[in-house]
Parts: sequence; C-alpha cells; structure tokens
Amino acid sequence: MSIAISAITSQRWAEDLWRFSGRDGVVNYWLADSGERQTLGMSGREAKYIRQVFERLDQITGLEFEEKISRAKSDIDLYCVDDLNGNTIGVTTRLDSWFNIEWVDRRGGELTRSEAWVIAHEIGHALGLDHPNDRPYDPRYDTMDTIMSYNYTGFKGFTDSDTAALQSLWS
Repeated sequence: MSIAISAITSQRWAEDLWRFSGRDGVVNYWLADSGERQTLGMSGREAKYIRQVFERLDQITGLEFEEKISRAKSDIDLYCVDDLNGNTIGVTTRLDSWFNIEWVDRRGGELTRSEAWVIAHEIGHALGLDHPNDRPYDPRYDTMDTIMSYNYTGFKGFTDSDTAALQSLWS
C-alpha cells in the first residue's frame, strides 16, 4: 500500500538539516569510532552500508553527501552503541547545529537486516522523514510501505513512498 507523502514528512527536520548544512546542497556526515561518547565503533560492514545509504540518497535527493574524518564539520554524526535505554534500538537527536544518530549493535561486526533498517530509518529522520501519521505502529503500514514504520516485515531499502517523500523535500 502506498502512503501519502505528507504522512511521512517533517518539513521542520528537513529545514533544520538544510540550515545545519549551510544551505549549499552538501551534507557532511561523520562515522564515530570506538571511544567516542561511549561508542562501540562500527564494523567495516556497517560503515560500508552507511556509505551506500548516503550514495543512494545522493541519487534520490540531489543532495551531495560527504564523509568527514572528524566530527568538527559534520551535519550528521553516526554512533554504534551497546544500549539505548530499554527497548530503544535507534534514535535521531536534533541538536543545535547537527543531528546525532545512534543505533544498538546487536551482533558485533555483523550487519543484520533489522540493523540495516534501523540505520536507514534513523538517517531518514535526519533528512525529514517521519513515522506514518506520527504513529510509528500505525497498523495500516509496515516497513514494506515505508522504512519509517515500526511494523517490521522485512527491509529492502527506501520504498517508492520514501523516495517520493524525499524528493518532495529535496528536489
């Protein structure tokens, strides 16, 4: 089932990323290493996957994503952690001039499909995607409709609805 673009977009978060990035169409991201803020550090597979997500988003959005070697000039920081308060497995936090993305490492250096979904979901938040109708467990939608649903039924990447929503925000 497709979902209305307006049901999965947050104009405010997209505008914040636009402001954080200097309004030039270039979004800088940084992959945290172990030792940073109680971070485990991410495996080569996880880092490679994140880079692939940003490459795909280059194509979808028209934005240019550049990896930085230090946190100093980044708009999106990504952290792999061992715990996030109870059942939380991923979170995107909007700060004064950047987004923090954290996800729970469930299998060490392995990258599970559900972990890949969490990472893409959280990156989606930083780019302005939101839960369906502000209801992550809305029973009408699952992850085959939008990566922004919490009703996990598998993951194949950004859906057609996600792509349309991102293009409405960024193209």
